[in-house]
Amino acid sequence: MSKPEPNDDPPGPRSQTTPRAGGGMSDFSPGSVIAGKYLVERAIGEGGIGLVVKAKHLQLDAPVAIKHLKASDVSRPDVVERFLREARLAAKIKNEHAVKVQDVDTLESGVPYMVMEFLEGQDLAQLVLESPLPLERALDYVLQACEALAEAHAVGIVHRDLKPANLFLTTRPGGASMVKVLDFGISRLSTDRKARVTRVDERIGTPEFMSPEQLQGARDVDARADIWSLGVVLYELLTGKLPFEGEGLAQLCTSILTKPHVPLSAVHPDATPEIEAVVARCLEKDRDRRYQNIAELAQDLAVLWRGESPSRVQQIARVMREAGAKISPPTPFPGSIQAQSQIRAVPPPVATIEADGPEGIDPIAPADVLAAVFTNAAGAKVDELQFVSIDEAYEFACSQSADVVRCDLYDELEGVRGHLRVTYVRSPETGHWVPRLT
Repeated sequence: MSKPEPNDDPPGPRSQTTPRAGGGMSDFSPGSVIAGKYLVERAIGEGGIGLVVKAKHLQLDAPVAIKHLKASDVSRPDVVERFLREARLAAKIKNEHAVKVQDVDTLESGVPYMVMEFLEGQDLAQLVLESPLPLERALDYVLQACEALAEAHAVGIVHRDLKPANLFLTTRPGGASMVKVLDFGISRLSTDRKARVTRVDERIGTPEFMSPEQLQGARDVDARADIWSLGVVLYELLTGKLPFEGEGLAQLCTSILTKPHVPLSAVHPDATPEIEAVVARCLEKDRDRRYQNIAELAQDLAVLWRGESPSRVQQIARVMREAGAKISPPTPFPGSIQAQSQIRAVPPPVATIEADGPEGIDPIAPADVLAAVFTNAAGAKVDELQFVSIDEAYEFACSQSADVVRCDLYDELEGVRGHLRVTYVRSPETGHWVPRLT
């Protein structure tokens, strides 16, 4: 889906044109009727292999957008398959933040097309050209994109070309802003290792937003590549700049592969350590050090965002858990991203124990565990349990009823409670479990 251009009223209807072999644009010229029900009004956008026109559904008297393949590419089977792949994958995603595909077909001339919902608004690439966005708006828009990506990732779809131009800002009927994820044209099912129909014009994706593994041509690109791209998107929304510098494509790729990104605080003096840490983790070159799924990123963004959608992060987490994802606890802000490892503090020293037996033989210290104390809003203890890891305790906290609002995690050794490692509380704004900041 693409933005409508600020044109005058669309041209009036024409009689239906007869498709011509090898046609293409003539099939979709203003006044043409497609499939006996879509009246083409005007062109509204163009991508690498496709053109988008605005049309009207004659029976429903409703606007639609029709994306069709360029005539010059109809003879290329790989490009045709890529186009049809986009339609199939987009149709799998039912989330409101993904553009809806309503119909797919092929003209007698051989040109494939897909019918999508028509959106009024502008993409985020246009918006950020006007000026960088305030933190709250940028977080809101990225979190909305996370909702669509959660559903995509849950069914094994990796977008692979996330960028501001593919995030479209429109409005709900009541006037609230809504972001839609566009263009799944180079997406791929992560389980489809044999698929190679993603290479068009010798480039996969948009280099400025591509992860290191994409630039290196890895065959096992997974959802963590989308997390990298969202980090670049968030950086650009906040600063109007890109995190990696390079005068040409070769220098840019070298920077992405070998150099650290320009710190957010270097180009955005008001950037907090927390948002700096989130972006830095998205842009880890080693994907094992990034957020491992979209829910982990969303819950950290939610700690920094105070919006009006209490169920947003919970919905993302639910979708990912149902898909079998393991979601680590939120990063314990404030502090850098390294604070996550700091909560795994060294257990208190074991006191010397005098025991009967030969001298010089030390008793074997038992393995330490975590004691979790769950309390309600009145401060009353609801339960106290032992866990072997913070992740396990956090997963259990997420399964508790709404009256449980706090979880204190302590080291415990031989039944003796040690120091407090971390406290999680249920956010009153989102209902999500987050680390206590004070």
